[in-house]
Amino acid sequence: MWTSRFAGLEAPKVTSIPQSSMMIDDWQEMMSIRFQRDSQIISWAESLDDGMIEGELSWFSGALNADVTKSLGELLVHFFNHQTHHRGQVHAMITAAGGAPDDTDLFVMSAR
Repeated sequence: MWTSRFAGLEAPKVTSIPQSSMMIDDWQEMMSIRFQRDSQIISWAESLDDGMIEGELSWFSGALNADVTKSLGELLVHFFNHQTHHRGQVHAMITAAGGAPDDTDLFVMSAR
């Protein structure tokens, strides 16, 4: 959803947070879409300049059921930092299911 607001990329067809877990059933399809979206995010992020980051973004939030306006810089921090939350969730689920996830420290991951 954020990439559609930030960069005009296609918004998810599922628009509610509770339904988002049902967006993609096939693991290979999900990986392909994730790879494509990551490439789009990198291209978009590389195109940003200071003037763009200093602006504001307004949108209708379905989660809040309200119009919202926030600093684009603040929203970018949220966008990239919130992934940390989700990585933690996945790590906890894998561990609870008896799995042994790979190391999630970024400096270790980037060395691979």
